[in-house]
Amino acid sequence: MGSMGKSQTLVEFADQVADTARAIAAFCKSRGYPEPTLHPSETEKALDILPVDAPLDVQIARQDLIDAAKRVQQIATDPAQFLPELAVHPQHIACIQWLCRFHIPGLVPSPGTVSYEELANLANVPLDVLKSVVRMAICAHFFDEPKPGHIAHTRLSAHFAKSAALQDWAEFLADATVPMAIRFADATQRWGATKSKTETAFNIALDTDLPFFDYLNKTPDFRKRFAGYMQCVTSTQGTAIEHLIEGFDWASVGNGLVVDIGGSSGHASIALARSYPELRLIVQDLPKVIETSVAQASSLEDSVKSRVTFQGHSFFEPQPVKDADLYLLRMILHDWPNDEAKTILGHIRQAMKPTARLVIMDTALPEPGTISLSQESQLRVRDLTMRETFNAHEREMEEWKALLAEVDKGWKVKRAVQPFGSNLSVMEIA
Repeated sequence: MGSMGKSQTLVEFADQVADTARAIAAFCKSRGYPEPTLHPSETEKALDILPVDAPLDVQIARQDLIDAAKRVQQIATDPAQFLPELAVHPQHIACIQWLCRFHIPGLVPSPGTVSYEELANLANVPLDVLKSVVRMAICAHFFDEPKPGHIAHTRLSAHFAKSAALQDWAEFLADATVPMAIRFADATQRWGATKSKTETAFNIALDTDLPFFDYLNKTPDFRKRFAGYMQCVTSTQGTAIEHLIEGFDWASVGNGLVVDIGGSSGHASIALARSYPELRLIVQDLPKVIETSVAQASSLEDSVKSRVTFQGHSFFEPQPVKDADLYLLRMILHDWPNDEAKTILGHIRQAMKPTARLVIMDTALPEPGTISLSQESQLRVRDLTMRETFNAHEREMEEWKALLAEVDKGWKVKRAVQPFGSNLSVMEIA
């Protein structure tokens, strides 16, 4: 848990690292699964550290291992080393952006190696720059140099080679997320306590007067990278679609109609349609986003395609679907300050028939130190990113309840659950 670092010693944390590592290794051995190593075989590079069906106690051991290892590093690092260590991270991000920009992961063979000279020719990049970038990336275990002058994949870089969406995410991180964070202090200095969505760190970093989603709508390259980012974020454990599927009784909807508001490419709706073959779903998003989503959905299997439709709609306009059984807001309201959030919720409330339900899947911030260090760090990142992008923030549960009551005093959080490993809570509103 996040609070465990208040009294434990270096040795106690180190013992926890050893104990949890042994537990994970023993589980892998019992299942005939390869024990995690720094240099996995070519076959093992395609595998996750743990099998997807690993039991809960093993998943918890892995989380405890990560947290304890971080605490060991924190204790062992002197204050004088803090800033030099911190300076490593933006350079790693810059290197991954550079590698993705020039499609380097896809040019490295798997299995096998490639020389720096051959790779520089394939990518049409300067040899000396390539060496500098790759060798910095190797410090993050992104690529390996098994023999002098020759590059090979690691488990991490091999995954990037297979995923265009991961590469889009890396570009979005470098082009938007990091610049926004760096200009956060400038935005506060310039505009103080403003809640305007055009007076943000995003506006300074991207040099635009447009709010985020208007800029997204007008900038195709930015929109593509954001879509890749969203695709990856929704597939990571913290925001995995599985948590949405498991966190609510979707069978209770039967063959009812679900409206996935702000659903982007429809990844959540598609997963729900595959899991519940009676559900009918409408994915709503801005018209230009929907154009891309429809094209991507053209290859879906007929059994899903026939039940998932797409509709151009801004959630700041009145909700056109009046006969839905359930409205879904997944990772939407955290983008918006309370005034805009109330507008979004108000349009849904006005469209809802008496028996309709609302499901919100979003962040509910914990009390400090009450969850794992890694998980809390990710939630705090999300909170700051919302401030930097929208002058919004991630809400605590009491703030969620107050927001809903301002829209409709009769609205209550009927049920809220945060599945293990999820950064998001699933809230049923009735």
